[in-house]
Amino acid sequence: MNIDEVKRTIQDGNQVAKSGRATLEQLDSEVAATEAYARITIHDSQDQDAQAGLEILAGFHRETELTVRRVDAAVDHANAYLGTIG
Repeated sequence: MNIDEVKRTIQDGNQVAKSGRATLEQLDSEVAATEAYARITIHDSQDQDAQAGLEILAGFHRETELTVRRVDAAVDHANAYLGTIG
């Protein structure tokens, strides 16, 4: 593999990462809407399963934020490497 092929592979990987990031953000938005509806639906419920479900939905948002940050960092590092190899 020559240097141009390496660069192209890294650039392709960056595009895939950015696409995955956009998909995660869209999914996060949909889960946030679902969480809002669930909170309205089970308002004042003391059911443990219902409360656990809300915690799972809230946890999804936290995990999405962490994953988006990791994707951003990976793309930044890949771009820095591209700058290094010219």
